[in-house]
Amino acid sequence: MRTFLSVIIAISCLVVIVSVMMQESKQAGLGTLDGSAESSWGSYTGTSRKQMLEKVTLVSSIIMMVSLIAIAAI
Repeated sequence: MRTFLSVIIAISCLVVIVSVMMQESKQAGLGTLDGSAESSWGSYTGTSRKQMLEKVTLVSSIIMMVSLIAIAAI
Protein backbone atom coordinates (compact mmCIF):
# COMPACT_ATOMS: atom_id res chain seq x y z
CA MET A 1 0.00 0.00 0.00
CA ARG A 2 2.85 2.35 0.84
CA THR A 3 4.52 1.71 -2.52
CA PHE A 4 1.26 2.29 -4.38
CA LEU A 5 0.73 5.63 -2.61
CA SER A 6 4.34 6.62 -3.30
CA VAL A 7 3.83 5.98 -7.02
CA ILE A 8 0.59 7.99 -6.99
CA ILE A 9 2.39 10.87 -5.24
CA ALA A 10 5.24 10.81 -7.76
CA ILE A 11 2.89 10.78 -10.76
CA SER A 12 0.64 13.53 -9.40
CA CYS A 13 3.70 15.62 -8.52
CA LEU A 14 4.98 15.37 -12.09
CA VAL A 15 1.54 16.22 -13.47
CA VAL A 16 1.34 19.31 -11.23
CA ILE A 17 4.80 20.47 -12.32
CA VAL A 18 4.07 20.00 -16.03
CA SER A 19 0.61 21.59 -15.90
CA VAL A 20 1.88 24.62 -13.97
CA MET A 21 4.75 25.12 -16.39
CA MET A 22 2.40 24.91 -19.39
CA GLN A 23 0.08 27.60 -18.05
CA GLU A 24 0.43 31.11 -19.34
CA SER A 25 1.29 33.87 -16.93
CA LYS A 26 -1.44 36.26 -15.85
CA GLN A 27 1.06 39.11 -16.09
CA ALA A 28 2.58 40.47 -19.25
CA GLY A 29 6.15 39.77 -18.15
CA LEU A 30 8.74 39.25 -20.87
CA GLY A 31 6.05 38.64 -23.49
CA THR A 32 5.74 42.36 -24.09
CA LEU A 33 9.34 42.81 -25.25
CA ASP A 34 8.36 42.38 -28.88
CA GLY A 35 5.54 44.92 -28.54
CA SER A 36 2.63 42.50 -28.78
CA ALA A 37 0.48 41.93 -25.72
CA GLU A 38 -1.37 39.02 -27.35
CA SER A 39 -0.34 35.52 -26.49
CA SER A 40 0.55 33.04 -29.20
CA TRP A 41 -2.77 31.26 -28.59
CA GLY A 42 -4.93 34.28 -29.41
CA SER A 43 -7.45 35.99 -27.18
CA TYR A 44 -10.29 33.45 -27.31
CA THR A 45 -8.81 30.13 -28.39
CA GLY A 46 -6.70 29.75 -25.24
CA THR A 47 -9.69 29.88 -22.91
CA SER A 48 -10.54 26.19 -23.03
CA ARG A 49 -6.86 25.21 -22.84
CA LYS A 50 -6.41 27.52 -19.86
CA GLN A 51 -9.44 26.07 -18.08
CA MET A 52 -8.31 22.51 -18.80
CA LEU A 53 -4.84 23.15 -17.38
CA GLU A 54 -6.33 24.76 -14.28
CA LYS A 55 -8.59 21.75 -13.70
CA VAL A 56 -5.72 19.31 -14.24
CA THR A 57 -3.60 21.25 -11.76
CA LEU A 58 -6.39 21.35 -9.19
CA VAL A 59 -7.31 17.66 -9.46
CA SER A 60 -3.74 16.40 -9.43
CA SER A 61 -2.84 18.59 -6.45
CA ILE A 62 -5.87 17.29 -4.53
CA ILE A 63 -4.87 13.71 -5.36
CA MET A 64 -1.32 14.44 -4.22
CA MET A 65 -2.46 15.98 -0.91
CA VAL A 66 -4.86 13.12 -0.14
CA SER A 67 -2.13 10.60 -0.94
CA LEU A 68 0.34 12.45 1.28
CA ILE A 69 -2.11 12.47 4.17
CA ALA A 70 -2.85 8.77 3.63
CA ILE A 71 0.81 7.79 3.54
CA ALA A 72 1.46 9.83 6.71
CA ALA A 73 -1.38 7.99 8.47
CA ILE A 74 0.02 4.57 7.59
